[in-house]
Amino acid sequence: MKKLAKYLGITATALALTVFAAAEDTPLIPANAELEQVLSTKTAKQGDTITAKLSQTVHLNGTTLPRNTLLVGHIDSVQPSENKGVSKVVLTFDQAKLENGQNVAVKSTLVGVYPAGTTLTLPNVSPELEVDQEPSGSHGFGLKSSVQSTNSGTLSANGKDVHITKGMELQFIVSPASGAPSSSTGN
Repeated sequence: MKKLAKYLGITATALALTVFAAAEDTPLIPANAELEQVLSTKTAKQGDTITAKLSQTVHLNGTTLPRNTLLVGHIDSVQPSENKGVSKVVLTFDQAKLENGQNVAVKSTLVGVYPAGTTLTLPNVSPELEVDQEPSGSHGFGLKSSVQSTNSGTLSANGKDVHITKGMELQFIVSPASGAPSSSTGN
């Protein structure tokens, strides 16, 4: 019995270390994309679909997401500005739709939003990466996101609605979705 318990303990430890090592080896790939539609807290609704087109090819653990692949997501929650109050929209981009219709489950973290035509430098990535940008700058909104979070990020604005135009440049950190099938066939 003691040998069995020792064996099971060693096996459990080895399994836990393998899972931990696999999590550590999950690639975090920086990617640039272009927003495919207008996003406004004034008109957006929870559950609405949102898409962004990849500006370059991304390689994830043997899966290639070619340039022009759509990152598909949805709006988790939206709070429009009322009486010049704060507006917020929480987004999750969790699918990549290939040109052949195949959907690939991904985990995408939004790390930057820039005007169309901005030359973007890919950011350094780490599993601890967090963005906590207060509403300011040329576009007037803030961004909060974390690679560890289940959503892609939260955009906010003080005293007005978040309004992002079609063609805005988005920067993501993309990785394979954990615990999800790596691919499926879409319509």
